[in-house]
Amino acid sequence: MDYDVLVVVGGIARMECALNLADMGYSVLLVEKETSLGGKMVLLSKVFLTLDCASCISSPKTAATFHHPRISLRASSEVEEIRRRDDRRFQVRILKKPTFVHPAKCTGCQDCELACTVALLDHFNEGLVARRAAYIPFPQAVPKKAVIDRAGTSPCTFNCPAGIQGPRLHLARP
Repeated sequence: MDYDVLVVVGGIARMECALNLADMGYSVLLVEKETSLGGKMVLLSKVFLTLDCASCISSPKTAATFHHPRISLRASSEVEEIRRRDDRRFQVRILKKPTFVHPAKCTGCQDCELACTVALLDHFNEGLVARRAAYIPFPQAVPKKAVIDRAGTSPCTFNCPAGIQGPRLHLARP
């Protein structure tokens, strides 16, 4: 794929940069290692100096970034290599980490999260509370798609308590 600009990490400042470049007519590839946009700002309740609501600032910015026609998002991805080609352009190799959920089929309904019986520490809440192995990172996540943390075979792989049948309908191949 051919893009004019690569923006790495989807925090608030980088989203603003991507939006400005896209509004100028550039095609932008935004690579975010987390499953959703927002960076550290989404963890805050208020932002310093004005004490404005952090989600009131970040939510419109993440939605605008996600829906901009000239911005392509690669969430759960990391830049592995950047190499300069002979034609003075750059070639980038990006590693897409598996989320084990097909993004086009996931509606963000959280049924998989409610049905999941595997508890893990929630990194969004700094490990202070538990979350399920199938989860959406936080309520305002953009994109609002479920992720499954897998280590081996989940106990509900073939017998989901909610009858969702995740392995057959929603899981993408790793």
